[in-house]
Amino acid sequence: MRRPLFVKIFLGVCASFLFVTYFVWFEDSLLKTSPSRTTSVQAQIALAGASSAIRLGGEEGLTRELKTWPKERQYMTVERIDGKSAPAPDPVHGLYTAIVKDSQGRTFALLYHVTRFDGYVSPPLPLDMGPHAILGTLIGILVFSGLLTFYLTAPISRIRAGFGRLASGDLKARLGADWLRRRDEIGDLASDFNKMATRLEELMMSRDRLLADISHELRSPLARLHLAIALARQSPDKALQSLERIGCEADKLEEMVEELLALSKLESGARTAGQYFFVSEITALVVDDARFEAQEKGVTIDFVTNERRGGSEALVVGSGKLISRAIENIVRNALRFSRRGDTITVELDSAVSGTTLYIRDQGPGVKTEQLASLFEPFVQADPANGQGYGLGLAIAKRAIIAHGGTIRAINGAAEGLIITLWLPAAPDGPEAGDQARSVWDRSVSPAPV
Repeated sequence: MRRPLFVKIFLGVCASFLFVTYFVWFEDSLLKTSPSRTTSVQAQIALAGASSAIRLGGEEGLTRELKTWPKERQYMTVERIDGKSAPAPDPVHGLYTAIVKDSQGRTFALLYHVTRFDGYVSPPLPLDMGPHAILGTLIGILVFSGLLTFYLTAPISRIRAGFGRLASGDLKARLGADWLRRRDEIGDLASDFNKMATRLEELMMSRDRLLADISHELRSPLARLHLAIALARQSPDKALQSLERIGCEADKLEEMVEELLALSKLESGARTAGQYFFVSEITALVVDDARFEAQEKGVTIDFVTNERRGGSEALVVGSGKLISRAIENIVRNALRFSRRGDTITVELDSAVSGTTLYIRDQGPGVKTEQLASLFEPFVQADPANGQGYGLGLAIAKRAIIAHGGTIRAINGAAEGLIITLWLPAAPDGPEAGDQARSVWDRSVSPAPV
């Protein structure tokens, strides 16, 4: 059976109030060490009445008077003290005294003595607080618990309504600014709700934009395929040329699908392999491989390794192939925009905390407003270039982030683009310099994810 939060809080507060109220009253009754003010006044009145009875009728008159007192007579005693010292009063322990003489000149000491739970306080009984005390307590409980439960459940109901709007597809649903002014956990919950809604909206927009971009990018090679097939049908004598064109377009489609699959794996948070490797080794292999293509374009690729701080390079844990793919995409992107005679510089700097890689080119650079979106899928710095699909840097970014690293791009001071990536050192990896060196298989050339 569903139990609303309001009822739970209300009943919980009521039970707590009743328990605490009775516990405090009960404890006060048990720890009371002296008679109450009412008991003291009652004792003084009883002693005054007994003194009058002795002065008027002697000890016999007091005896007759006490018979008319239903309760106080059990606390009252009388002693004749002719010539003796009178007992000292001790109110703290419930002893009250009075000295009086009768008509015959005899001296008496009146003693009014009460003990714990026998005269100056009643034994604590369950909820023996009187009807007014119980009624006042119940009213206080009802008012306080009602206000408290409303204060807690009302904003939760509004947040729940916001979740309902979000679940129904309204990605613009947000909680107002008045929520953010609250300095409590409910305000934090509202802030997190807004962040979640914003992130969901961004993801949905990114998904729609990615689908639109994929559709656009696939449409062009498919159109060329259909055109080549139509030409082959119309001109059988050019069938071989058309088949070569069809094969070329099919290769492009396969390349794009592979890129999209790699991006999808990284976007879905696919776990990286637990391999230990040195970034310098991977980078050296990538640079050696890229130099063959660079020679044809007349571009030079320099690989510079700075002196390692502390005397050794930090090991990195993860997937060597993924990192190799990321570095290769960045280097080939720099090569794509380099002109004959340009130089691409790959500089590696290692520290105890991790490894930093700088990749600089001498190309035209990127417009400032494009830097923020350079690592998004299908974003190209120069669409007129006609090379690639804008997926290489997006894959590189996802691969670096999957390893706990960072990547950013800035324009050079004079020309070109500088891409900086940083990878953290393995927290529990083998010490650099071990015979094992790198667990990553260096005999395997960089391969797709």
